[in-house]
Amino acid sequence: MIIAIEGSDQAGKKTQSELLAKALAKRKLKTKVFSFPDYDTPLGREIDKFLHGKRKFPPQVIHCLLAANRWEKVEQIKKAHEQNPILIMNRYYQSNLVYGKANGLGLKWLEGLDAGLPKADLVIVLDVSQRESFRRKNKDRDRFEKDTKFLKKISHTYQSLAKKYHWHLVDATGTKESVHQAIMDIISKKLAKL
Repeated sequence: MIIAIEGSDQAGKKTQSELLAKALAKRKLKTKVFSFPDYDTPLGREIDKFLHGKRKFPPQVIHCLLAANRWEKVEQIKKAHEQNPILIMNRYYQSNLVYGKANGLGLKWLEGLDAGLPKADLVIVLDVSQRESFRRKNKDRDRFEKDTKFLKKISHTYQSLAKKYHWHLVDATGTKESVHQAIMDIISKKLAKL
């Protein structure tokens, strides 16, 4: 199973991905966590430069780069999936759909960029308001994180696409323990069906 942990900036994706991996390990389920964008790859470094104002790209180019960053890792993802029953993605292709749509790009075109990647079996969106995102981190914000109107648009886009694609929305404004419990409740139901 591939589980994607999604959400806007500062929603707690990294924290919840790590807590989930530990919880599943306690259940004797081997997992591997991937994080995207992966800034350690050549394309990831270009994405990082863009996010910090050192590169300028039109929306089509940055969303192609974000997709290509996942394709750089596709063999590692497939190999990890052979060795681990569960992969946890701290952001996956769903982010590109949300941010791309917010940037005015078409969903069909965005979906095509990632067509052929291993599909997520379960998508959990950590839902936080733009105000909560800023409360959690108000310094060293990247290009997307600084734009309050854009962040509000991202939050609304996650909510609307969650309905369209049947993603699970989790209120991520509570404690990290309560958010983790909500995630585990969703995953336990999914695992029970397998």
